[in-house]
Formats: sequence, C-alpha cells, structure tokens
Amino acid sequence: MKKILSKFKFKSWREKLDIVKILPYFVIILAFLPILPHKKKDGKLVSVLGFEAIENNFYLRPQDFKSFSIGEDKKDILDQEGVESKNKRKDDKYEGAFSKIASYLENNGIEKIEGYKNYLETTNYSKELKQCLILRNTLMSSLVLDQEVKRLLNLYIPTPVPAIWLFRLILIQIIENIVGQYATYEVLEKGLKQCGQFENLWPSEKYLDLTFEDKD
Repeated sequence: MKKILSKFKFKSWREKLDIVKILPYFVIILAFLPILPHKKKDGKLVSVLGFEAIENNFYLRPQDFKSFSIGEDKKDILDQEGVESKNKRKDDKYEGAFSKIASYLENNGIEKIEGYKNYLETTNYSKELKQCLILRNTLMSSLVLDQEVKRLLNLYIPTPVPAIWLFRLILIQIIENIVGQYATYEVLEKGLKQCGQFENLWPSEKYLDLTFEDKD
C-alpha cells in the first residue's frame, strides 16, 4: 500500500522551482514596472533618480508624437473627432514633452528671422552688412533653439520604468542625429569669410581654433 501511495507523492515547490531559470524572467518583468525611485510634486513627475523629468506618463503614448511636427497644422493635433479644443489644452494639468517642444518651436521658430529681415530693409545699411547681420542672427537663434530643444528632449527621457527609460534614451539619440546641428564649423568659417570685414559683428578667426589670442 505504501508503495502505491508513494507514486502519488508531490515534491515540494522548492524542489521543483529552479531559481536560476526563473530569475531572467523576473528581471524582465521588473524592467517594465515603475520600480525606480521618483518624486512627484502637485501630482506631476519632477525627478527620477535625481534626474529632472517632465514626462508624467511613465510609458509611451501615440499622442505625444503627433505634436512633434514642425510646421504641422494646429488642426492636425486635435483628435479625429475634433473634440479637443484650444481651451481644453490650456486647462490640461499636464503637457507632454513633445507638445512643449512643438509649442516652443512654433513661438520661437527660425522663421521669426523674417521679421528682422523686413526691419533691415527699412535701414540704410549696405547690402553686405545686411547679409551678415541676418546670417549672424540666424546662427544665434539656431543655437538657442538647438540647446532648448535638446534640454526638453533630455527631460523626456527619465521614467521610473527601466525598460522605457532605455527605449527613450535610444529614441532621443536617433532624433538628435536626424535633426543635427546648424552651428557647424563650416558655417562659422563661411561667415568669417563673408563677414570678416565687420570685426565688431562677427567673431574673428582666432575663435575658430579656440586660441583666443592674436596671431603673429
């Protein structure tokens, strides 16, 4: 009888459980959970592991990427049914990182330089001076825009979810490589050749090699 019953005995769960095999699955599950230390203020995410953050959504949502389109018609940002309104967007407690970038570019875009071009037309400056002023101001505006967009993109990355943090890091790197930088060495060198005669308006060649010293 004992021999027959022994066949139906169950091993303890500890004997059946292989920790080494289960551990990788456990780590993967944790990677998609909001386990990283984070801080909220007034219901909004403000930091993760000490890194400043503005993206209150811990994961990803398609609506974020709809707003990240320069020159996009405002109507395209609304949902398909057209229910969302400007007033509703203003009353929203939270604005996504890409929405902030789109709004910033809309209000401070490089096209604003057109207004300065129109102003120069009212002056009696020489044609060469006007071209240099436009080039200099366009370059300066581009630098400011580039740095502010990078700052906002970096604020989008931190999230309490490790796997999403890694994905956002890769995503932002791809976006930055696509957008690129306007203020390249070639642009500065071109400006120096074109505007070198206006010493007080354009950096001299000593700034290009970072010596900041007069050359012999």
